[in-house]
Amino acid sequence: MNIDFLKELSNADAIASNEGEVRKIMLTELSNYADKISYDGLGSIIFSKIKSEDAPNIMLCAHMDEVGFMVRSVDKLGMIHLINIGGVKPLAHFTQRVRITTRKGEKIPAIINATYNDGKAEKIYADIGACTEEEVYNLGIRVGDMVTYTTEFEKFSLDNRLVGKAFDDRLGCFVIGEVLKNLENKDLNCNVHFAATSSEEVGIRGGKTATHLIDPDIVFAIDVACSKNEFIRDYTNQKQIDKGVMLMHRDRTLVPNKNLVNYVIDTAEEENISLQHDMFQSGGTDAGEAHLVNSGKAAVVTCIPVRYGHCAFSIVSNKDLEDIINLYTKMILNLDEEKFNNIKNFI
Repeated sequence: MNIDFLKELSNADAIASNEGEVRKIMLTELSNYADKISYDGLGSIIFSKIKSEDAPNIMLCAHMDEVGFMVRSVDKLGMIHLINIGGVKPLAHFTQRVRITTRKGEKIPAIINATYNDGKAEKIYADIGACTEEEVYNLGIRVGDMVTYTTEFEKFSLDNRLVGKAFDDRLGCFVIGEVLKNLENKDLNCNVHFAATSSEEVGIRGGKTATHLIDPDIVFAIDVACSKNEFIRDYTNQKQIDKGVMLMHRDRTLVPNKNLVNYVIDTAEEENISLQHDMFQSGGTDAGEAHLVNSGKAAVVTCIPVRYGHCAFSIVSNKDLEDIINLYTKMILNLDEEKFNNIKNFI
């Protein structure tokens, strides 16, 4: 695995519809491994490995955008008022370091804060130390500018522990990139399309538009998930780091294709890769929209377990990343005509 690639992805800033920094990193890292590169109308970028025109089409997708903020207004005291872009955790609004990206691409450091009211963060603002609105505008800050956390990617002292911002879902983008590299010079039985999608955090949007463009037969969505309580390490918590890839059997937007679920399980067993079996009570992923495109798609979701999510940082296990990369590499290489027909068979 190229951890420097993951570091670049994590340190990049990209809220919904503003994913240019991530697209550039993925283009630089992955262009030489793709037979074709395309884009949907929202800015999702798709790297394709082409077997033949009549071969089955497989799509792996992960979203580029992170939760963050946007400049909403500036008051006469020089305080910069913000609006959430995605579901930022309430406590992540208080005295956290962020950076504002101006129209010219300059990065302006700031501290965010808010008013705490009955479990919710309200009146969110960024403070750059200004005393007047003129000072703010003179730095090039304008309404609509992107605001993201400043957390820098790092390795913790324990082996196999990586920490950074935007792991939801730069980890998924990293995984699809590493799988694409693993397929170099391999004999494939299908066309494989790796879609880094736009605007998932504001309504799983790029998953729909990318699927319209690709029109795959099978969709694999790769995302992340975390436990609400890190002190619980029993059967009720199937989101534990170091315990394996999470196979999602249900969420608010998708009950996955059972034959495809079984294919994931069978491959994991054959390759000695641990799985955690979980469900989301609420929420969804790109697959929620992707599986409804045209006449419908066979779809399944796998997640990388992390600690902490939708805030300034997350912790991930290197082992879990290696496992999910190996799992998808094997699933693609093993997907022959018989297995494909079994997945698509409803009788």
